[in-house]
Amino acid sequence: MKKTLSVLLTFFYVTLFAQTAEEYVQRGFEKHHKEDYAGAINDYTLAIKADKKLKTAYFNRGACELALNNLEAAMEDFNKAIEIDPKYPDPHYGRATVFATLERYREALTPLDKVIELNDKFPNALILRGQLRAQTGNKRGACEDFTKADKHGELKASIYLDKYCTTTPRPKESFILNWPENENWITGNSQEDDQVKITELIHANESLDKWTEMGYMSSIKSARVLSVEKAMSIFYDQAKAEAPKAKLTLLEQSDSTAQNSWIIFTIETPEFITDNNPESQLWYVVLGNQALYANFIAVKEAAFPKDKRQKWINFFKTGKVVTKP
Repeated sequence: MKKTLSVLLTFFYVTLFAQTAEEYVQRGFEKHHKEDYAGAINDYTLAIKADKKLKTAYFNRGACELALNNLEAAMEDFNKAIEIDPKYPDPHYGRATVFATLERYREALTPLDKVIELNDKFPNALILRGQLRAQTGNKRGACEDFTKADKHGELKASIYLDKYCTTTPRPKESFILNWPENENWITGNSQEDDQVKITELIHANESLDKWTEMGYMSSIKSARVLSVEKAMSIFYDQAKAEAPKAKLTLLEQSDSTAQNSWIIFTIETPEFITDNNPESQLWYVVLGNQALYANFIAVKEAAFPKDKRQKWINFFKTGKVVTKP
């Protein structure tokens, strides 16, 4: 009986011990996210004192030290995380970042090779290795990395491909949709950066603050690796976060013969958490080779009017993904 009790107490102590270490990591991560690096380092250190084999604590502490430009301390933590788990890719990437910061580019390549060996879809690893390969004269290897990164949907890969790997700019893709002229649609708002372009359309006699119908068009380069089904799910989850009663209805979807897969659905919202006014949207999402194109027409009604549904379905189907030099 005493032996059983002893084993039970030991198990309880170890479990509590591990939970405490993980709690310190979580607390540190919250401070880390807020850029309170010194506070995060303190919590990660407490986590390490509670569990000296907690690799994530060493890595995250190293990342904070790196953010504070304490490169020697950062490298020590990254090395310790690798000692605990050599197949943990994050600290290998951390080591590469330290070497790159010190402009020791060739030394940075070795840990990057290891990162990509462990996880060839590791965020930014292909981009950074491509940049360092270009910096050290390996243009062919750089272009191979940028091409792989582009296929994985990495941000800015296309920029580096244009910069290092082509003598002429790559053809530019866009989605063309001509809104009905007789309805007097105008651009109410337009925003664009190197990854996302958004255009909001309203009737000429209305405003963004007061509208009855609103059109929306967007292109998202970094989302082109998504399926249209996954994109639909993401847009619905975003709607539910603001309006728990939102309803999703799939209307139509392309078959396997379509050149560009597409999906049409409605998201109907009777009210929002912060606004009692209803809004319903009919979406048309199409997947291009260079971007995901997400478009919708919105009305201020709890359900999308059935008498308008087919009109807008037919309209969106006139849209085309085009490529121009």
